[in-house]
Amino acid sequence: MAGRKVFDFIKLTSQLPIAVRGEFGALRSKFESQHEAVNGLPSALEAIDWSFYSSRVGNPAIVDDFKGKYAAVQIPRPADTSSSAINALESEFKAEMADYLTGANERIAKFEGSLAALHAEKPLESMTVEEYLADKPELRARIEEDIASRAL
Repeated sequence: MAGRKVFDFIKLTSQLPIAVRGEFGALRSKFESQHEAVNGLPSALEAIDWSFYSSRVGNPAIVDDFKGKYAAVQIPRPADTSSSAINALESEFKAEMADYLTGANERIAKFEGSLAALHAEKPLESMTVEEYLADKPELRARIEEDIASRAL
């Protein structure tokens, strides 16, 4: 039970677009009903009272034969061949997302710095062209080049 995943449906729902929340609610309902059905099952099979059947059946040898065949039944459990690959993909994805988040936080900091610089500037309505181009030398050079190319 320690390896079981617990779904936080409220958190998942809040991250979904509004258009698919109804379908997700139906999926959640189906999941919860199936989950309750599985959890309602006993963890082990009930023991069969073979003496009860031996006393009721006319030929107890039939019950003994059935008991032997029942005990011989072995249900093979499939080998888990996918969990290791899934866990590797999950750890790889988590590493990628950590890198992405680091880059995203760096970009956010850069954009916040740019935004702070824009807010610190004088409003365009009260700024002259010279003031605007003062801290933009590449734009100034491009404009001067364009003016020079159009000169008669």
